[in-house]
Amino acid sequence: MAKLTPFGVELRKQRLDKDLRLLDLAEKLGQSAAFVSAIETGRKQIPDGYLHKISKAMELNADDTRRLRAAAEKTRKEVRVDNLRGDQRELVAAFARKLDDVPNDLMEALKKIVLKSIAGDVPFFRRRRGIIVPPMSTEKLRRFAEKIRDVFVENDQVEFPIMDVLEFKLSKILPDFFIDVETEEIMGSDEGRVFAGSNSIVFREDVYVGACRGNRRDRFTACHEFAHFLMHRDVKLARAREDSDKIYVDSEWQADEFAGTLMMSPRHLEMFSNADAAASACNMNPAAARVMWAKYEKEGRFAMT
Repeated sequence: MAKLTPFGVELRKQRLDKDLRLLDLAEKLGQSAAFVSAIETGRKQIPDGYLHKISKAMELNADDTRRLRAAAEKTRKEVRVDNLRGDQRELVAAFARKLDDVPNDLMEALKKIVLKSIAGDVPFFRRRRGIIVPPMSTEKLRRFAEKIRDVFVENDQVEFPIMDVLEFKLSKILPDFFIDVETEEIMGSDEGRVFAGSNSIVFREDVYVGACRGNRRDRFTACHEFAHFLMHRDVKLARAREDSDKIYVDSEWQADEFAGTLMMSPRHLEMFSNADAAASACNMNPAAARVMWAKYEKEGRFAMT
């Protein structure tokens, strides 16, 4: 799984101190968000002249530049794993021996402990089943999402600012957390990933950029992966849900229910005349908003408002 290098830690600190998202810094540098993320995590070496570009783009003072340069020198002395395949690189921290020696069946089992969103999957109607996780009822998921809202936003804020939370606010509670951005070539159909035991959420670049710019489906994906990070990243080796298993032990079902509640809070239902009005106010994709509206109706929540 990806990990910030000493240079990445220092750059990220200085970037967040200046309220710059990965996307903001990437645009200042004329680079992609995936490129900047790859530098921070060490998937790419620090290019010649990069420090000068960073210093200029971020308008760093002499002390900040010296700290960044020292972190860069420390990073260059570390052993990197850039020559490994993408899937091996994500798992390298889990082993103290060469990945080539890991039995194929164990490697495949480990790869299954990747909680991810896949292109084409429709929230609440996903083709792919999740892995078995500890059971959580709908009511418990609703309450948990509401508690998370209380941590990050004021009670009267309707739209949940998921990318601001992930970029700036979550690290104040979990200092080791960071966003990682990968190219479509690396991610393929995966729009987001959370690896067991990781301190990060990985987004495909187009999804990350879309979520930052307010794309409603991409915002839902970000909330969905946030759910996996909060609830499922400590999962052990597990199997996929089967027909005989209850839906409330499915990691994907849990993440969708959490994401839907986080985006359309029950506390605000009285403000909306219908599902489409809720979608607009919550900056949520209409199809997901209609599903949540129907769920709230079935739960009798409109009678409570």
